[in-house]
Amino acid sequence: MSDFQSSFWSYWIIVIALGGVIFCIALLVSQMMAKTNKPGETDLQPHIWDGDLQEYNNPMPRWWVWMYALCTISAVVFFFLYPGLGSFKGRMDLVASDYPQGWTSVGQYDNNVATEEAKLAPIYDAYLKTPIPQLAEDKGAMAIGERLFLNNCAQCHGSAATGAKGFPNLTDNDWLYGGWPDAIETTILGGRNGVMDSQAAALKSPAAINDVANYVVSLSSPSHDVVAAARGKEKFTLCASCHMIDGKGALSDPTGAQHAVGAPNLTDRTWLYGGDIKTITETITKGRNNVMPSWECYLGDARVHVLAAYVWQKNRGDDGKVMNPTTAPDYLVQPFKADQELWSKNKADAKAAGKPECSANSVPDRVVAQAKLDAEKAAAEAKPAEDAKK
Repeated sequence: MSDFQSSFWSYWIIVIALGGVIFCIALLVSQMMAKTNKPGETDLQPHIWDGDLQEYNNPMPRWWVWMYALCTISAVVFFFLYPGLGSFKGRMDLVASDYPQGWTSVGQYDNNVATEEAKLAPIYDAYLKTPIPQLAEDKGAMAIGERLFLNNCAQCHGSAATGAKGFPNLTDNDWLYGGWPDAIETTILGGRNGVMDSQAAALKSPAAINDVANYVVSLSSPSHDVVAAARGKEKFTLCASCHMIDGKGALSDPTGAQHAVGAPNLTDRTWLYGGDIKTITETITKGRNNVMPSWECYLGDARVHVLAAYVWQKNRGDDGKVMNPTTAPDYLVQPFKADQELWSKNKADAKAAGKPECSANSVPDRVVAQAKLDAEKAAAEAKPAEDAKK
């Protein structure tokens, strides 16, 4: 055990453990040497109770003696092989090459995982090479995808993938970052961080917030204050940088520049937190911050590929056909390609720095990488101006 603060506790455990074994041996020896009735003896040893209850002091049965001895020997062998004597790590390496540093529960777990991974590797390699639309038709792969989803995603998105308050429904056509296969796979691999800052300071008054909330409601529902909504339309320009001027969300930006923002479409009736005035007012006033963690390091590329196929095919029509697109819209092809190139660069940078490649595009690391990229870009743009001053 490596977490002892003092060697005293290591010796303390050794004394207790070996003391117990020594006591068991001494007990066995003392009982075998005790005076007992020999075969044929009629004289009783002093085992008489209540004047007429008598018992022979017979020797212990040999089968019991050997069983007791074997148990004691097993304890000694255990303490020699396994880490049961304080800081002594055991010598399991003498009988199992899998434990060169001695046995630990973590080491055994890692060995078991490695063994199973070796068995499953050919299956997952084949899945990884299969395009998601084609993989979605493989019943065996989807059975695995369902188990992956239930074990890792259902806690937030629900076992049926229909979502909950604050967690998106994955079975409809409403996607924050894209519902085509590559977009879903990218979301699972790197995670997402959807942030809406509080707009209370920018709007300055509760009345202005109420106006904007009414305008937002008016985009998808007739139940709103018409006058307030008219005033709110003018103030909505504050929101248009993310939600677009028509409120149809970041994915509707024809330039593709905002596709990774994740700002939702406000013109449909699909709401992550609620579409009533009270909830929208709360969202504008306090903001929202949603984080989906990266799963690349935990699940690996192949399992994420299967999981993405399972999620992609969950949105089906009445005819049983998948409703999600198979490719990105034309105006998003180039921006998405640029994202993929940046992801490859982040992985290369992580590898060069000796860091895990799988975490290079997780939400926190991706934000840092983007900030670094923005800083380099700003410096490059500022350099000509500085040179001109000289």
